[in-house]
Amino acid sequence: MDIDSSQAKGDPSAVGLGGAFHRFWGGHTSANLGDGVLLTLFPLMAAALTSDPFAVSMLTVAAYTPWLLFGLHAGALIDRIDKRRAMIIGNILRCALLGVLAVVSWFGPVPVWGLCLFVFALAVCEVFHDGSARALLPALVARGLLITANSRLQGARVVASDFLGGPLAGLLFALSTGTALLFNAGAYLVGALFLLSVPAAARSFGGDGGDEGERAPGTERSSLTREALDGLLFVRDDRVQRGFAVAAAVSGFATGGVSAILVLYVTRTLGVPEALFGVYTMLSAVGALAASFLCAPLGRWCGHGPLLIIAHVLGGGVLLTMGLFPNVVVGALALGVFGLAATTISVSAVSILQAVTPEPILGRASMARMLLAQASVLLGVFAGGLLGGLGLHTPFVVGGALLLTAPLVFGRVFREGAERAAV
Repeated sequence: MDIDSSQAKGDPSAVGLGGAFHRFWGGHTSANLGDGVLLTLFPLMAAALTSDPFAVSMLTVAAYTPWLLFGLHAGALIDRIDKRRAMIIGNILRCALLGVLAVVSWFGPVPVWGLCLFVFALAVCEVFHDGSARALLPALVARGLLITANSRLQGARVVASDFLGGPLAGLLFALSTGTALLFNAGAYLVGALFLLSVPAAARSFGGDGGDEGERAPGTERSSLTREALDGLLFVRDDRVQRGFAVAAAVSGFATGGVSAILVLYVTRTLGVPEALFGVYTMLSAVGALAASFLCAPLGRWCGHGPLLIIAHVLGGGVLLTMGLFPNVVVGALALGVFGLAATTISVSAVSILQAVTPEPILGRASMARMLLAQASVLLGVFAGGLLGGLGLHTPFVVGGALLLTAPLVFGRVFREGAERAAV
């Protein structure tokens, strides 16, 4: 391996991330670029066919549905199989699907219902790829480096998906739909090639879950459904897992509500021209990128438990500010700060949970928490649409209030999780 196991166990923070992580990072980032292009490309393809907002919205439904339908069982399967291989297969299948779609599109436009089918199939691959990535990372780096590793992954994701993905999709789509799809297929193929060079046998320490002798539930082979439920029950019965999962659901509901009406708030309430909407909201990505550099040093300075509390207060405060004081300059600053806070929460929470979750159940526990978070985002989107009818500022006020209550309810859990993780 690229790092010395014995040295990492003694003082993991003193050891570099190693070549295995950097190859994993390269594969993950290439797939993120593909994801970023798709987020813009498929809506552009749909908008070229119809102006019906309901039809276009079905693409989002198709993208979220696999997480809700297959998330738990995917987690159980991920715990059984070679996670690196699952990521490779997921990328190759996405490459093949986009290649088929590119060929089909050369014979004529693909109807929206056909695009939805492809989005659904691509999202199934994403479920296994992303779930495997979260479960594999603790086997590639020592526990003390999880924050740094997740920060680098998140920073690269922001650059690849948020900064490059959208503009690239627009430029490639202007050339031809087939060109854009083939470029995207190539991004996933490159991701698979990077992952092929990651060692197949990963180290097991770094996600051992705490005290020596602690055993994960459901480690004996049983039915896939039974093992999937074991993951759900593990999250429910563990105080830290349960607390972090519910806190993520609250955060997902709040941000989902805001995202549902963000374009209307920015263009109508703040008066930003529609042509500049993407540039204006990119300030959130700037804040997220800053967080990817600051999260590790800030956590070392104040501890990741207090950092989670501060980030929730900061995120809730700026959402309230946007709702109560609508102003184009205030909104721009608030979006940047919210991106900083949200990414800090994500990096710290994911790293803590990777460290405290027993390795044999990493996939199931991660997918159980993600299932709850994704369902909450969808509920938040629906709620945001309804609350927006009372005033476009309302989802911001409600979302901000929810985030501000999180430290009061989950503050002790945040501190306990950080102490158990020792990240």
